[in-house]
Amino acid sequence: MTIVFSLGGSILYSKPEIVIEIGKFARGSKERIVVVVGGGKSARLLVSLGKLLGLKDRDLHEIGISATLMNALLVSKAIGGTFYKGDPRKLPHKKLLVIGGFKPGWTTDVCAAYACVSSGANVLFNLSKERGVYDKDPEKFTSAKLLNKLSFKRLYTLTRGGRRPGMNYIFDPLAARICVSSDIKVIVTNRFRDVSVYLSGRSVNGSLIA
Repeated sequence: MTIVFSLGGSILYSKPEIVIEIGKFARGSKERIVVVVGGGKSARLLVSLGKLLGLKDRDLHEIGISATLMNALLVSKAIGGTFYKGDPRKLPHKKLLVIGGFKPGWTTDVCAAYACVSSGANVLFNLSKERGVYDKDPEKFTSAKLLNKLSFKRLYTLTRGGRRPGMNYIFDPLAARICVSSDIKVIVTNRFRDVSVYLSGRSVNGSLIA
């Protein structure tokens, strides 16, 4: 069995202790672990600077990918994992693998979805700064409600709009389509203990997309 984590850059920078939790989990688990790390603040700052300097979208995507790779290298050093910057569709078989972005136009959620496909994982744990998926942006609307369980079809209605470098989705629509085609469930949560909760067959505190 393989367990894949999509570690959002937002939670990496706001709650870095989650990296320590991943490391402890990996050391105590017999399963293969793949951690895909997002860009977060560093990617957004670099992309913003690139825009001011007149860079085109493809260049901005490449800058963002570089930020995810730096974050992934940092995480791999912190938890003793193997850092890999190749194609997530062709992962080397390592006990604990840490990767970042790979291709312009792909978010790290997309890389995580492909990592699930290539490793045979049937669930993707999306570790986010948000508790889960809401029916509207919780940072803008106090009336936003957490959706403990939702379909991918419902998710698509919440993530409409064009894709731009530096854009932050609760879960990328392209990644969602990959998960649908390969029958992969997604858990969105900001609590690492939800991983063990889900694996023990209980309901998570965040959101289950299936």
